[in-house]
Order: sequence, then structure tokens, then C-alpha cells
Amino acid sequence: MSAELKHIKGKITWISAVIYLLFVVIAGRLFYVSLVIGPDLREISQKRLIERREIPAKRGDIISSDGKTLATTKPVYTVHFDAVTVEESVFQEEIGALSTQLATINPKKSAKEWEKYLRQKRTQRNSYVLLAKDLNFSELMRMKQFPILKRGTYQGGLIVDVDQTRIQMATDITLRTIGYDTEAASAGLEGFFSAYLQGKPGNRLMQKIVGDDWKPLDDPEAIEPVDGFDIVTTIDTRIQDVAQQSLLNSLIKFEADHGCAVVMEVETGRIVAMANLGRNPSDSTYSELRNYAVWERTEPGSTMKLMSAMALLETGSADTNTEVDTKNGIHTVYGKEVRDSKKGGYGVINLQTAFEKSSNTGIVQLVEQAFKDNPDEFVDFLYRRKFDQITGVQIKGETPPTIPKPNNGNWSGLSLPWMSYGYGVEFTPLQLLTIYNAVANDGNMMKPQVVQTIKDHGRIIESFEPEIIKSGICSPQTIAKLQNMLEGAVRRGTGKRLYDSKVSIAGKTGTCQLNYWTGGKDYQSSFAGYFPAQNPKYSCIVVISKPNYLKGYYGSDVAGPVFKAIADEVYYQLPRSPKIVTQDQLAIAINEKRELNTQHEAIDNNLLPNLIGLDLREAFEVVEATDLIVNTHGHGKVVKQEPALGTALNQCSTVTLWLQ
Repeated sequence: MSAELKHIKGKITWISAVIYLLFVVIAGRLFYVSLVIGPDLREISQKRLIERREIPAKRGDIISSDGKTLATTKPVYTVHFDAVTVEESVFQEEIGALSTQLATINPKKSAKEWEKYLRQKRTQRNSYVLLAKDLNFSELMRMKQFPILKRGTYQGGLIVDVDQTRIQMATDITLRTIGYDTEAASAGLEGFFSAYLQGKPGNRLMQKIVGDDWKPLDDPEAIEPVDGFDIVTTIDTRIQDVAQQSLLNSLIKFEADHGCAVVMEVETGRIVAMANLGRNPSDSTYSELRNYAVWERTEPGSTMKLMSAMALLETGSADTNTEVDTKNGIHTVYGKEVRDSKKGGYGVINLQTAFEKSSNTGIVQLVEQAFKDNPDEFVDFLYRRKFDQITGVQIKGETPPTIPKPNNGNWSGLSLPWMSYGYGVEFTPLQLLTIYNAVANDGNMMKPQVVQTIKDHGRIIESFEPEIIKSGICSPQTIAKLQNMLEGAVRRGTGKRLYDSKVSIAGKTGTCQLNYWTGGKDYQSSFAGYFPAQNPKYSCIVVISKPNYLKGYYGSDVAGPVFKAIADEVYYQLPRSPKIVTQDQLAIAINEKRELNTQHEAIDNNLLPNLIGLDLREAFEVVEATDLIVNTHGHGKVVKQEPALGTALNQCSTVTLWLQ
């Protein structure tokens, strides 16, 4: 054998050895993967395909005090089709009819296109074919009756997925009060009561199909989710609607940036309305951009004078008849001028008049005389009454007030006089309202409440009773004087445009210049008070920020009319006893309002008059001459009444009016 042949033979032998060695390695690897780690790999693969996944619970509803749903969780259904499960004979016999029905509920494809599509998916052995999504319950029930699908999951290939979507039923009136609760952030009632609303999730086995799609499996160990609790709020949608519309009207009229209006029950602290509206930069329309009532802390301006007067009276530093010289309407403090809105001032006046006229120079001088040498006494007075604390309202996002102290690094000789008329201190509208409500409530400062009860399918789980933050914020004598001053501010002072002998109001105007250090023309207009002035039932605050100053910016002009509109509507919705009217009183009423003659003539003839076209006040003026009890729905002008006009008065005890 030649050397060349030997070399070739050796080379072949070496190559054969290498191939044999590779075969042994591959066989060994296959053996290892199949028998040693195979079971673990198969288990991992199975886990990746089948998981026990969470089923979210239905979030509880949020309901108004008058029984209307404000927020709820709406189930939304998605229907898939297992094109493989269905028997061949059933599929061939009914696929045409199913396609026809699918085209009616999901017209993106025609009946022929649906049939072609489903046949193709069956050929591809696709077991998770999308048929329809975002269905409501009635649409789902309809689909369950379609050919093939009506046979159910195992014979008809029907797969139903449900998702819970949170919707607000009244987004135009209570969006920011209701709030939201997401993984990123939470606010309002949704955030504050999340633990009650969210319920307990369940779980079940699900199989991954494609992408992030999961198919539910038959699972005897599945745990059903538990619904969340329902929250019953104190919001009265009738009053809320009045507050919202009245606020909107003023914002539009004065081209303001934003504003809020809050109405509270005096005795309980329950908030029956909370309206918040801000201007959208894109189109200048108004919507609920933020909860300004709870979140926005600003210098209050003249509404702070209630606390200044309270400190003067309660400490005995001044009485309502204590006099002060407003001079020429300008008072200088460390080179800075305090001015009255009336040019030339008010001359020598007492504390009562200074408050009613909202004299800055009068209030500042009286506070300086009383507390200049010991400003701690004034500040401590506010702190002892918990005016420096949040109200604790059941809405997430409340901003704490700011009341500086003399030991604060920012304190100066200007701090005390500036505080006395509403600068250098900051409150949210709700915090100011809580203080005004305490004066209306004979000194008891109530915690604002937005939730009455928590329910589980109608069963009360927890109730929230009225809670006193501070009992007796000052003596009964001081409270009586403050109440008289607030009523006087409307009768004779800056709020006299709101005076009405029929709907008595007590309150204080506020006009504050925002960012005054820049010399700009941004103002905040406010009015805080309560009604009726005697035996008050409701307190209310209206704050409107940055109105067009060329159109108006004083609290009495911008915020006051909103307060008055709310008071008028709410007052006439209050239950009242029938009023006995003498013939002389009736004659006076007729002379004052000649257009009502025909209605009174009907009453004189024992007939129910025609009230259609009258506003609520006019309707009550007519009906007050009878013993009828009036029920109302809506606000505005009367558009419908029952019983009909001409019904004998002695045959009816109530009259129901619909207004819009």
C-alpha cells in the first residue's frame, strides 16, 4: 500500500471518529433533555401557557343622597370563538346563518366576508377568533342566541371575556368631587374610599392564546370576585345642578378663569353641593378641571374680617360700638398703604359699620390697637379654634391652611395688619365655609361630610354621623354679635345687592387682589354666608378667580349673585307650613305684582290657578294664598303642573311643578 493510500485511509478514519463522537454527544444531549430536565421544561412551558389569573371585582357605586347614581362600574364584554371545538357537521350546517347574524352586530364585515373569515380560521385551527368587543349585557345575550354560539363553550366554541369599566353618570356636575383611583394617582371620593369601593378580586385558570390574549378554562377551584361596597353621598343633585348652573353663568358673564361653589347643611356639616369649573385653554368652555374648593389655597381677602372681628369681640379688645377713624380712606403701615374701596373713607365709624362696609382701614387699625404689642395673642386665638387645621373632609387632596406665626422667619411688622384683612394667610374655600358655618351653627364647627353611609347590596355597613371639630368657637354673646354683623353686611353693607325680604341672607363679601406684588389686575371675588339669616339651614361659599376686571371684580358683583341664585332656588325647595294670608295682604301682593291678578282671581274662585311660565318665587307667591303643599322638580320656569289649572282647591292638597 502506497503512502498516499495510507494517508487517505487515515484521514477517513479520523473523520469517521469525529462524526461518531458528535453523534454520541447529540444522543447524550437528547437523552439529558428528554429524560433528565424534560419534565421541568414541560412544567415551565405549561405554566407559561396556563396561569391562575386574577379576576377583578366590580367596584362599588357612588350614589347621591336623592338616589341617583353618580359613578358605577359597567361590565364590558368581548366575545371570541373557538373555531376548532365545533363539530364538523354543525360548523358546515350553521356557519352561514352565524355569519349573517355577526354582520348585524359587527358590520365591519359582510355576511360573506364573515363566513370566509371563519372558514379560514378553522382551517388554520385557530381557537381564539375575535367576533365582537365592547358589548353591553343585552348585546351579549343576543349573541348567545346566534347559531353555533348558542350551544355554549364546549360545543359552540363561545368564549366570553368581561372587563370592568368605570364610568361617571354625571361628569358635568361632580367629576372632581367623585375623583378617580388609578395605579398612578387617586383623588376625590374614589381615592378616599378606595378600600371600600374596590372589593376583593377572584381568580381562575386561563390559557394564553396569542399575544396578551387569555382564554378562561373550566376551573372547579376558581374563586369568584366579591363586589365592592356602595358609597351613599350627601350630594343632592337638585341643589348641585343649581349651584353648577349659577356658577357657570357668572364665569361666562365675567370671563373668569375658574371658580367654585359649595353648599353645606348648617346643623350637620353635610355638603349638599360642590361645583368646580375651570376654563379650558383650547376653546374657553368650562368643565371640572380641578376640585378648587378642596385643593386651591389662596389669600381670602375681606372674608377674613369675620375672624378678625371674632378675635376683637371675644378677647374684649373691642365691641360692635367701638369707634375708629378711617380718616381719608388710607392708613399707612411701615410705608405701605392700606386703602378703602370708597374714596375718602368712611370717617369715624364703629366696628359694626367697619365690618358691614368692609372698611380695610377700620379693621386694620382696630386689630393693630388690640394686638400690635402682642401679635401672638391674635395668632394663638386662630390656632386655638383649629382654624389652622384641615377640615378632614372625606375627599382626597385637601390642602392645609397657612397662618404665619410671629416666630416665623417671614414675620414682619406688616404681617399682623395684612392678616387682619385677608392677606398673608391662606385658606381653601371649604375651610373658610367651615368657619362661617360654625357662626351660623351658634358656635359649633362641624366637620364637612360628603358621605352618609356605606352599603353592601342595600345593607348599611357603616354610617357617618355629624362630627364636631370644635365646640363653641367663642361665647354665645360673640356669636350673636357676629350673626348680627353678617346680616347687617347684606342689609346695609357691601352685600346689600343681595338683600331680599323674602329670602334673608347673612354673609360677607370678599375681594382679593392676586399676585399684587406684580402690579397685575388679577382678582378673586368671593361671598361666604348662610340662609335664612334667622334659623339658618344652609351655608354657602362662592369663589370666582380672575374675572375680567373690566367687566367686574368685586365680590358683591361677581360672586354675590351666584350665592343669591343658589339661595333663592334652595330656599323655595325647603319644606314649609301653609301660610295664612289675609285679604289685605293679598291685595298688597296683587298691587305689587299686577301680572299675577288672574292667578289670584282663580284662587278667589276656589280654583287652582295657571302657574306655567312663572319662576319658582312667583309660583310660591301665588300658592302662598292657599293651603297647598308644593313639590318641585328642576329649576327655572314652570313648564308643567299637576293637577291641571281649574281644579277645585278643596279637591287637592298638593301641587307638583316641573321647571326648566
